[in-house]
Amino acid sequence: MADDDPAVAAVLAKLRYDTPVPPLPAPKERVRLREEFGWTMTQMANANHVRRETVWTWESNPPRTPRGKKGQRYARILAYFADQLARRTGEGDGSATPQPAPAPEPTPSPSPETVLAATPLELDFDIEDPPELYWQDTAHPPASTAAAEDEYDAPGSWVDLPEGVTQPCVRCGQPTTCLVGGQPRHVYLQAMATMGMPRCGSRPTAPDAPAAPAAAPAAPRATQTTPAPAVPAPAAPAPVAQPASVRPAATAPSARPAALRRPGAASGPASRRTSRTTAKKTTAKPVPPEYADGPLAVLDITDGALTAHLVDGRTVPCPAKTLQALAAWALDKRKIRLGAAKVHDNGFDQDPLIVLTEGAVAHFGLPIDLADQEDLRLPTDHKAVKNLVKAGWELTKSGFGPWPRVFKRVDGKRHCVQLFLTPWGALENRVWGQAGELPAADLARMLGTYARLVLTPRGTVAVTGEELMTALRPPTKAEWSEEEGKYISAKVPHTLHTVVDPAPCEAPDEHPVVAADYPEEGSRPASEALDEEACIWVRPADLITDAERACTHVVALDVQVAFLAACRRLHVGTGPAIHYPRNPDFDPELPGSWFVDLSHIETDPRLPNPFTSSGERPEGPAWYATPTVAYAVELGAEVRPMEAWVRETHSPYLQPWYETLRDAYLTVMADLGVTKDLDDDAFLAAMASYKDGDPRLVTLANAVKATAKSGIGKLRQRPNMGVDHVFGDPWPALRRPTWRPDIRAMILSKARTNMHRKMNNLAVTAGRYPLAVNTDCVVYAVDSLSPLPLLLGPDGEPIRGGFRLGVNPGSVKHQGSQTIDWALDLLADGVNIANEIKDDSLVRVA
Repeated sequence: MADDDPAVAAVLAKLRYDTPVPPLPAPKERVRLREEFGWTMTQMANANHVRRETVWTWESNPPRTPRGKKGQRYARILAYFADQLARRTGEGDGSATPQPAPAPEPTPSPSPETVLAATPLELDFDIEDPPELYWQDTAHPPASTAAAEDEYDAPGSWVDLPEGVTQPCVRCGQPTTCLVGGQPRHVYLQAMATMGMPRCGSRPTAPDAPAAPAAAPAAPRATQTTPAPAVPAPAAPAPVAQPASVRPAATAPSARPAALRRPGAASGPASRRTSRTTAKKTTAKPVPPEYADGPLAVLDITDGALTAHLVDGRTVPCPAKTLQALAAWALDKRKIRLGAAKVHDNGFDQDPLIVLTEGAVAHFGLPIDLADQEDLRLPTDHKAVKNLVKAGWELTKSGFGPWPRVFKRVDGKRHCVQLFLTPWGALENRVWGQAGELPAADLARMLGTYARLVLTPRGTVAVTGEELMTALRPPTKAEWSEEEGKYISAKVPHTLHTVVDPAPCEAPDEHPVVAADYPEEGSRPASEALDEEACIWVRPADLITDAERACTHVVALDVQVAFLAACRRLHVGTGPAIHYPRNPDFDPELPGSWFVDLSHIETDPRLPNPFTSSGERPEGPAWYATPTVAYAVELGAEVRPMEAWVRETHSPYLQPWYETLRDAYLTVMADLGVTKDLDDDAFLAAMASYKDGDPRLVTLANAVKATAKSGIGKLRQRPNMGVDHVFGDPWPALRRPTWRPDIRAMILSKARTNMHRKMNNLAVTAGRYPLAVNTDCVVYAVDSLSPLPLLLGPDGEPIRGGFRLGVNPGSVKHQGSQTIDWALDLLADGVNIANEIKDDSLVRVA
């Protein structure tokens, strides 16, 4: 600890405790003072007797405010740093508690790629921040903190210090004139709250930036306690000289939706929504000068010449006549500055994306239609591919298909360009609709918005979703090695940094660990496989009550982005599975698979059974993921696992992924008029009409949802069972650390049990039971076309723990309504009406 580090001990010995506690500077200033003084997070943690992770939260934005003696010591250490740094530059005045100076512009430090130019590929995505910090909810402080802020000190429980005497409060460090329980502390009275006085322990409110000049109509000055905008537009890049051929955008940015405006443009009312839990992730960052032209360009033939359309509406000529010249042009910062900054400090910058429209494809001598629809790639002996290779460029193992990746190694560093060929189906119709046929300028703006909110596309939305996981949680970091005298690539704990084999129960039938015991496809007993899937269930017609048959309509509720919502704070395994073969005790904190008999648990037959994807009662012992077994315990069942494969190394690995996609979805939906602050009636009206809005925004909303769903599916990518794959042989996806069927099972288990919990609460509280369930859609009988009566209890209030209308992931929307006769006819034939009711040909409610 502090005594073991002479540098820490020396600073602590020089601190003065007889002076008022200085105010804490802004988070960026805290980082600057520590780093310029030469301390690491570990040293700061040792000095304050806390964990390194705690220091990280103190330096985050919004920060977690340190309290009590630790907070006072932390503030004094920072003040000491500021004083010493000022003395070094000849500006110190000898004071032990100077006012923090404004943070200077940060000096760019060499990237790991630069430092490790000799071995660039070893650093494939780095991370430094401890993974357990990604699930911290700053909107809900720990119980102890909340209690301290909400306490009430009754008159007579404190004494006043002599007049003119103050002492630092043991909670917040600010001067106080009271002793509570013999200790200096502020007093919090209900009267003080009524008068708007701050509570004990509230953060200092020093602004991060100077106030606006008095001459201008000033907006409220931002303080550390002011939540950051939920999704502000990124700051505009510094003005740069543009070629004379650059044409200004034809559309005024103020007339566009916020999500589709160029980076740096005013973002309108939607950007002013606040969210403390997402403030850190959505804080705008300046666009690096080397990427001033945006993350991508769409090439098309304009006026007979090849033209690059940029995301902000500008155009520049592209002189390339061959693919190798195109790749060189895209990477030449003297001609165009394409790309995007890394999404994590220890990751890598995003490579430029070049989208080729049909005209551009023909310009480079490529076929308009990809003849090989089986492998989706050009043959290696195609002239364009041969010329690329001859010029020193390389392709990935997937070859030259709809999303080819072209790269060249220069001085040990790999320089990459991602291409998209829209005529070859690079933009899947089921996700992007007819986006590939949009004018080049509109396509550039839409894809640029997706890149800003999510990530620069790397391929299909499934590939991009998986890449986003790794980009937000890089598995390695650059670490200095004293032995080797250079930076080396170090693995980061609690990330997916190593390929691990699944447990036999978690692997699909064609996986080598299963095929070794069951060489014939379909020969493995169902009880030996983990079957965690979404629920698809229809209530038997003989269990439909007379009261339900007497209703006038059926109403469907659909859970918003249900699988993404299940990722929130979900702990998943990050290491190998450990086998416990004999009667292990169930631990809900350990992600993994449990062999347990849940068939004895009685459930209402009018509800789907929560333990199977079919909704039918299990027939005997089977494998279940941790959330399913935990839900059985929640329902009051006694569980006795007979065997388990669990992962003792785990973290909420998907939390930043969830937050990124959630924020992207909410941003786009807000621009379509569906915001989080709408009441139920307004929300239903907005959801009924949002698809009539800007079609580009509607497409973006679909793309964000598909990125979440397909990215989860990518965790258990199965082989292409064609002529090139033999049952039981490994396939390429198994070489990825992100091939984790156990994580997919955890997500689906959590999503299914979350939904069942709400159905069960609705049944217990209001006596309403579903008629059918299809994945994330549930249908009820009701005497109304509207779902509102369904969501209220007998007292007219929302049902606690039930479904809630809203745009947030996990909330529900109205999927559609139909007559009860329509429903009963289909249910009599065993048809799942939850799958049919959303058909546009059926009756829908405006």
